[in-house]
Amino acid sequence: EDGEVVFEAWRNNTEMYYEGEWTTGEKELLGRGGALYYMPDDFERDILWASNGRFTGMDDVINALNKGAGFFFMSGHGSPNVWADHYPGVPGNRQHSSIVGLQVITLRPWFPFVSFPIMPADTLSNGEKLPVAVIGGCHNAQFNVSAIPAFLNVFSIFPFLPNNYMWTYGYPVPECLCWRLVRNPNGGAIASIGNTGLGYGMPGKACTTGGGDGWITIEFFRQYGTKNQHILGMAHSQAITTYINSFDMEDMEAGHAKTVEQWVLLGDPSLMIGGY
Repeated sequence: EDGEVVFEAWRNNTEMYYEGEWTTGEKELLGRGGALYYMPDDFERDILWASNGRFTGMDDVINALNKGAGFFFMSGHGSPNVWADHYPGVPGNRQHSSIVGLQVITLRPWFPFVSFPIMPADTLSNGEKLPVAVIGGCHNAQFNVSAIPAFLNVFSIFPFLPNNYMWTYGYPVPECLCWRLVRNPNGGAIASIGNTGLGYGMPGKACTTGGGDGWITIEFFRQYGTKNQHILGMAHSQAITTYINSFDMEDMEAGHAKTVEQWVLLGDPSLMIGGY
């Protein structure tokens, strides 16, 4: 933002595409725009990206959401507990360049054991100014988690012990992030859409056109913005239908069938987005 360079490094003239920013953004790539490309012009846009310096951690996301919104769209990486993204170029590899955007619980079975606030997503206080949340990332809507199985998942690091596939890494996650947003009595979201399992994405130039999580989340906003699908369940279901009609559902390696099967709506499908 304001021309400030946040990160600058270039090797071998490699093409760089910040896939989540293309997916959420306003521009067209290979004939398909990001989500904001399809939204009505009179919608106010508040873009928090690592590349524009406005996304540096959870405080940025929580402060923006507390102002209220009609839609809330994140595209990156996740687990039942966390949604996160990376600094541009992933400097220092994923371990050192990850930025957490929202988290259910910070308790963990290793030092320092807890960070504050303990339940960051629960601190959202946007009252009745509730957005429809679309969360692009792995497992953010994995609604079968609970605290004890989530904690026991820490033992999956030992190959001789069974893996319960909670994908929580020992954090005692009581509920997945997508549902935690909806059930928040003081704010959060009026409904949420996300993946119950591993969300697939296309790296590089095909990030908006190649299918997977990026494609179907964009399609939700295209259905709302250009196809006048303003009933929540219709926008969600038509995004799925359009995906099925656009890709080969028998191509199991591409993950197309999995993409539509795991993309769930948590909320009232009869909701008129924005009200009557």
